[in-house]
Amino acid sequence: MIGDPVARLDGRLKVTGSARYSAEWPIDGLTYGVIVQSTIARGTITSLDAAAAAAVPGVLAVLTADNAPRLPAGGRAAVRPPAGRVLSLLQDRDVHYNGQPIALVVAESFEQASYGASLVRAVYRVDSPALDM
Repeated sequence: MIGDPVARLDGRLKVTGSARYSAEWPIDGLTYGVIVQSTIARGTITSLDAAAAAAVPGVLAVLTADNAPRLPAGGRAAVRPPAGRVLSLLQDRDVHYNGQPIALVVAESFEQASYGASLVRAVYRVDSPALDM
């Protein structure tokens, strides 16, 4: 058994590039989302301009803290999150960490969503923690 060749029914299709993978099957009505992340570690979003992203052909929606659906119970999870934190994704304009999602661009294609996400502009007020010396 060990070392014996294994018959691969899809082997010829894979090595010739003819195989069809799951991502290659068309799905009607499929949309794509790209997250816009914060570029600061701590602060507040004072201005978020998503108008250029919304104007991109194929962009269906741009969700921000201003228009995202509110989470039940203020974002408090059914289980206790670490350090008493709440799930604050797109719920307010506070930034708690670098790379925090601040917007979501939804479009008909991945390329349209990516391009729209690149056009979202945020202005921040940076909070600097007090230094204890």
